Amino acid sequence: MFYLSAVPPVDRNLRRTLTALSIWAAAAALITAALLRYIKQPSFWLDEAFVAVSLRDPSPAEIFGRLEYGQFFPRIYLGAIALLRHFAGYQIWSLRLLPLIFFALATCCWVLLLIKRSRSSIVAALVGAALLTGSNLWLDQSIQLKQYTLDVFFALLPFLLDDGFLDETLRSGRRKALLLLLMTPALVSYTYGLAVIARIAGWYVWQERDKRRLSVSAATIALSSLALCLAILWFTDLRFNALDRQAYVSYWGDCILGNVAPRSPAAGLRLLAKFLWGWHSRQPLVIAVVAPLQIAGAWSLFNRWRSRENCEWGSRSAGSVTVLSLVIVASAAGIYPLCAGRLTLFCQPHLQLLAIDGAIFFACASKRSAVWRVAILSGAVIVMFFSVTRYLEFVRAEPEENLTPVVGLIDGQVASRVIVHPCSVAQVRALPRPLPVEVVLTSVESNRLTPMPQEGERYWVLWTHLGADYCVTTLDELKASARNWRVVYDGPRAGLALAEF
Repeated sequence: MFYLSAVPPVDRNLRRTLTALSIWAAAAALITAALLRYIKQPSFWLDEAFVAVSLRDPSPAEIFGRLEYGQFFPRIYLGAIALLRHFAGYQIWSLRLLPLIFFALATCCWVLLLIKRSRSSIVAALVGAALLTGSNLWLDQSIQLKQYTLDVFFALLPFLLDDGFLDETLRSGRRKALLLLLMTPALVSYTYGLAVIARIAGWYVWQERDKRRLSVSAATIALSSLALCLAILWFTDLRFNALDRQAYVSYWGDCILGNVAPRSPAAGLRLLAKFLWGWHSRQPLVIAVVAPLQIAGAWSLFNRWRSRENCEWGSRSAGSVTVLSLVIVASAAGIYPLCAGRLTLFCQPHLQLLAIDGAIFFACASKRSAVWRVAILSGAVIVMFFSVTRYLEFVRAEPEENLTPVVGLIDGQVASRVIVHPCSVAQVRALPRPLPVEVVLTSVESNRLTPMPQEGERYWVLWTHLGADYCVTTLDELKASARNWRVVYDGPRAGLALAEF
């Protein structure tokens, strides 16, 4: 039904070439935008700075202990970045190099999956290319000193394995050493365990009932190695992360289904909608296209599973649905945030694959109806238009919370002191070089600046990240206490003023 075996070989080859080219073009656009942002070397935004301060003068005890600012970061991965920092020095480019490399690798894995799924339909490939192009939440993380590009890369690897690999290892019990290798990424990624379990579960449920058998020794090795990796992860990471769990839950509380749903079932449903379609925020027309595609994809998957259709992609689609289901269950249990964003980025490829399943379903229907043909083509055009628009917005935009232009405007001859806003202290601490002045006031006590500026003195006032109410209030109070206040720079969530008190 879904693979066009009746199409002449030349046409089929042309179709596959066109689908591959369209999706690779989207990937090239994302990687190019990431490289351009990386070359600019904007300073660390707040969440990155929280991690960067631990890498200024790292020691094994600092890396493999409780991180400053209560950050959750895979310690083995952090150790690799610290090793690179040791040889290359504390530089913005060196700390962001590995995240960028994993972004490029993960994007390529993402592309391979989209191509494999959409090669039977040019329209489905256009939908896939459009969705990938519009993945700005993914692009936002492309050079960030965070673990999310690594998480996405490793979470996609199990889905690149075909069913033959799982048949040979888990069913036939051969090449068991590869199962050890398959579980190893759980040492460095908090989300890999969900991905590999989902892939195996999808493969298992897709088998005919008389073939649902596992090699006991192979299954034991797989489970034991995964358990061992998770135990090591607990020892190196999770036992320290647990100390900051209360702050973590407080920060992400509105995104955790177990917190939201008991208070309001309607709010729980809204959170589920955010998870499924929040990737296209402020794009209602895109959601109007993507949501029906995903619903149709899920429906077609159920029909194929019920009829046991011999489709090479079936178990992967089932695995994608399992990934999404496991994350929802984890959030309902109060463990994992569910909002569309950096913590759930490893789910976005699976939501796109589900939409491609739906696009293939409608593409098959369009062969029998001109109405369906017009509808699916119109949907692909709508998604492509808004995705390209969003991509161009990212390329044109200046990096947020970037202190690089701010530092360039600070003249120690004009004023020899800088007041760093209390909400910006971590970002100033994370700069590779100190501010070019004699005195920097960065002491923070109860979210207030201490000591207060002296009367009659001139100060540079630097700020970023005014997302919290108390950050805005602190800046307003500082401005109100100044006799003269002249804004020198006002950029995206960063600013500099020259003040006299």
